[in-house]
Amino acid sequence: MRVTLITMLAAALVGCSEQDYAVVTERDFPSPDGSLVATVVEETYFNTTGYEKQVSLRHRGEQRPRIGNVRGYGPGDTVSVEWTSPTGLLVHYTYETPRPGPTPTNILGVTVTFGESRSP
Repeated sequence: MRVTLITMLAAALVGCSEQDYAVVTERDFPSPDGSLVATVVEETYFNTTGYEKQVSLRHRGEQRPRIGNVRGYGPGDTVSVEWTSPTGLLVHYTYETPRPGPTPTNILGVTVTFGESRSP
C-alpha cells in the first residue's frame, strides 16, 4: 500500500511539471515593410471545448509572447488578420456567442482595428 501511495504521489508531481497546453497551429503574417509580425496561434488545453486563439504583434526577430498582446478568442470563435498598411492591422473575427466587439487599439505604433465576419 505504501509503495502504491508513493508511486501515485510521484506521478502527480511529474504531471504537474509538464506543459498543460500545446500549440496546434501558429501562423505568422509579416507587415508590408517586414518590420513587424502578427501571429495567430491556436492552442489546446487538453479539454473537449475546442481551441483557444491568441493574436500577437511583435517586432521581427522577437519571440512571440506566451499570451497574445492583441486579443484572445475562445473555443468556437474564428479569427484571422490582414495588414491594411505597414501601421494598420485588421483583425477579422466571428464570436460563437454574440457579444460586443473590441474597440480599436494601438500596439507598437500599429493601429489595430476589428471587424466582425459574418457566418455563412
